[in-house]
Amino acid sequence: MLLAAFAGGLILNLMPCVLPVLSLKIFDIVQRAAGRKGGVLAHGLAFTAGTVATFWVLAGLLIVLRLGGQGLGWGFQLQSPTFLVILCALFMFFALHLFGVFEVGYLFTRIKRGHEKEGLGGSFLAGVTATLVATPCTGPFMGTAMAYAFTQNSWIALSVFTALGLGMASPYLLLSAFPSLARLLPKPGAWMEHLKQFMGFPLLATVVWLAWVFGRQAGVDAMGMLLALLVATGLAAWVLGKWMALHHPGHIRLTAFLVALAIFAPALTWVLSGLQHNTAQAGVVSTSGQTPSSNREVVKGPGTITWYRFTPETLQALRAEGKAVFIDFTADWCISCKVNERVALSKPEVSKAFSDKGVVALKADWTNPDEMVTKALEGYGRNSIPLYVYYPAGGGEHKLLPQVLTPGIVVKSL
Repeated sequence: MLLAAFAGGLILNLMPCVLPVLSLKIFDIVQRAAGRKGGVLAHGLAFTAGTVATFWVLAGLLIVLRLGGQGLGWGFQLQSPTFLVILCALFMFFALHLFGVFEVGYLFTRIKRGHEKEGLGGSFLAGVTATLVATPCTGPFMGTAMAYAFTQNSWIALSVFTALGLGMASPYLLLSAFPSLARLLPKPGAWMEHLKQFMGFPLLATVVWLAWVFGRQAGVDAMGMLLALLVATGLAAWVLGKWMALHHPGHIRLTAFLVALAIFAPALTWVLSGLQHNTAQAGVVSTSGQTPSSNREVVKGPGTITWYRFTPETLQALRAEGKAVFIDFTADWCISCKVNERVALSKPEVSKAFSDKGVVALKADWTNPDEMVTKALEGYGRNSIPLYVYYPAGGGEHKLLPQVLTPGIVVKSL
């Protein structure tokens, strides 16, 4: 299971939520290796420490809350609108930094006049950020390893999460331990600055996606408030970029910092304070209520398949009728789920297979905290998504589909 966790962490680097952050750190290695700067390994260790420490914090929170009776799983923090607001603002700052509006060095690193030298704190912070943005993704091996972790004692659970962190940090750690490998990559040049600026757009795309998830949870009015916060974030970043450079006197830099804080902090407070009201208006409710099988609730789903809301009662009634059932455990914040919907579950051949086999499709939405969905996941030995469960007609045993779907996999499973 430790090997599976390590492999799962390694695969996380290929996910679109992690790749932009990791790419920037690899560029840093290329520059340091080409310039023969010292301390490359130290930066690799700092990045690894940030990654592993964040996995420990997340694992610790899950363990403590579970001991307190809370049903939580991987990615639980993305079920919190407050966390999404903070993450949107953070990624907006990062994107503006990549565009050159201001320098992160003013806040997190040591700076020499006319030249930026990133400190170990920046590498540690990159590890923290990479782990936080990895939580919407669960790849092959990772779901099985985490499910195993939460059936064991706390020490084994922490060991599994440590292996996940080490697997995720391993490419950067390997390059930092052997900087000569970085020389196999293209030589540093003007292209790196252009690419750095370009990498700001994937981060902006992440902000758009997080804002959409936030809107699904809290409503369109709350999303409008979040967009206003992002405008304030941009203005605060512009102030920092204009007047925080070291060639300005100390009192100017201090004033600029206070002005930026005076712009950003009230806007953030305004959005967070309005969350409760807007969430209530959006009508966000738990789906744990009983839905009779004779009056199943139709929900929006991928493709032309008719999807019904999952409840244990609905599943039990359908199985008693001898129906074939397909359950899609998904969430708006789960990137892997959305990719599977697009490349597999939306395809005509899959819809035809569902129709030909008379399969009833159930959708278990975990976008918001839902104890019913959490318990259902635990019943299948999982605490993460995506998860796809198929019950054949006639009351046969269920089968679990892979976490990465293709139309062929789904059709063959049916």
